[in-house]
Amino acid sequence: MDALNGLRPAQKGTVLYNGQDYYKHLAAFSTQLGYVPQEDIIHRDLTVKRALYYAAKLRLPSDFTEAQIKQRINEVLEDVEMSYRRNLLVSKLSGGQRKRVSIALELLANPSVFFLDEPTSGLDPGLDRKMMFLLRKLADRGHTIILVTHATNNINACDYVCFLCQGGRLAFFGPPNDAKTYFEKTDFAEIYSALEPTEQNKNIPQEAEARFKASPYYRQYVQTPLEQGPAGRSRVIDASIEVKPPRRGDPMKQFRLLSMRYLDLLKNDTGNLLILLLQAPVIALILFFLVAPLTFTSSSVATCPPNPQIPQTVPNKFDCQNVVNALNTPQGQAYLAPNGMTKTEALQKSIIQGSGGDAQKILFIMAFAAVMFGVINGAREIVKEEPIYRRERTVNLGIIPYMFSKISVLGVLCLLQSLVVVILVNLKAPFEHSIFLPAVLEIYISLALASLAGLMTGLALSALAPNNDRATSFIPLILIPQVIFSGIIFSLDNIGLQFFGSFFPVRWAMGAMGSTVGLHGDKLGSGGDFAYQGTLFSIYSREQAVVHLLLMWFALIVLILALGFATGYFLKRKDVRK
Repeated sequence: MDALNGLRPAQKGTVLYNGQDYYKHLAAFSTQLGYVPQEDIIHRDLTVKRALYYAAKLRLPSDFTEAQIKQRINEVLEDVEMSYRRNLLVSKLSGGQRKRVSIALELLANPSVFFLDEPTSGLDPGLDRKMMFLLRKLADRGHTIILVTHATNNINACDYVCFLCQGGRLAFFGPPNDAKTYFEKTDFAEIYSALEPTEQNKNIPQEAEARFKASPYYRQYVQTPLEQGPAGRSRVIDASIEVKPPRRGDPMKQFRLLSMRYLDLLKNDTGNLLILLLQAPVIALILFFLVAPLTFTSSSVATCPPNPQIPQTVPNKFDCQNVVNALNTPQGQAYLAPNGMTKTEALQKSIIQGSGGDAQKILFIMAFAAVMFGVINGAREIVKEEPIYRRERTVNLGIIPYMFSKISVLGVLCLLQSLVVVILVNLKAPFEHSIFLPAVLEIYISLALASLAGLMTGLALSALAPNNDRATSFIPLILIPQVIFSGIIFSLDNIGLQFFGSFFPVRWAMGAMGSTVGLHGDKLGSGGDFAYQGTLFSIYSREQAVVHLLLMWFALIVLILALGFATGYFLKRKDVRK
């Protein structure tokens, strides 16, 4: 079926549509074909009417008015006998009803050919019969219906039936009743058994194919139509009809529409929405109760005990400003000269090992939480609707509008989550020091960029993963290295480890936030290319600190863009069509 509808083009042979080579004009013909796979191609968290509305806006010509769209939705719902369910969530429908809504969705564009993969799978005999006669009704209205099925109770509703053996070998093509005559069977189920290879004869498929090709049924229903039909007409059609290039949807219109649909989906999925909204407040409240009020004060970030060797230091005052003041006095200058030290060297020597350790821990939890929020927000959002995405791509959906509809909605969520964390931590332990912007703003920018990098990581994972379960199982593999390569728990003391660390946003976020609050990497075991470069009692100038902070932010932006390109590439790989 996928070879016929172009989802997986065949390597040999030809598919003709109205005499045209279908594979050569795949995109142009795509709007004339409907396809209902086994998986639902309709969002479960939308009402039937709303799901059809968004599909109509995406698929129907842009000059369709709202009244015309509403009328078309009413028509297709009547065609599939689902008008009375229009205001119900798709998730509350039975399997057969969801399949009928999927058919209604495909009917919106009034396709001439309909492909259905196992439309009666999982349905009881009564619903099986109802579905087959619904398809018969559509065929009588002029649609060509092509379906794959293993249920044969109502196969007589079809005009033709095709039996394929193992390996895709053609065992029969013709009217259903002729199949019984040809195979000398009274029941279609018996034909299945007759075509299965056995231990005694493993060549049954080859023999069945050869027998059919030698039969009058093959000449009547396959050979003669091929000789007299499309092969003869194709030259005339090719010469007289120009195949128009495919109509691509307006990217901005698609972006707005997909964003609206995504907001609707989030709103209706209350359980998932509640989890997303509560993540940040819960983590922020935990940090609020853990952090000490003076964690980010200058004396906590850089602690200098009084040094009796330096004249004029105030006893019992653990403040580096105390040392600075003393070194600025004539007595302090006299202390520096015989020791051969500069004022900066003496100050750095005075800062005790481990200064700012508590601040670093809180910042690390904030950075890790921000990345975690982003990864969790995005990890399932593409893979969970992959069948829908694949179908919409075959019509006119653009990758860029689709990606940005996810990024815009989830990105706003990430920004709000980062804001909640920063505000609550700042309420308990104010950020006192900064480099060139207000301290809270610098911390927020660093955290927001880290969260967006986490979001893009999650979306890339979601675009790559084959299914929902696999995407979820990969989340720990994404998050644990954020801890290992952050440089906080393990020292990245060689260039190889630092290189691997550069691929993880927590590392860059820590470099930015640590510099903002004034952490000293040499006192905390954090060194190398990611050392903190702040201005609090530091050897670095303000200009150096500004450049370093901007470099950390730039690195996060590069990660975001690189992961965005990766997401687009993985989405493009889902396009089976060539």
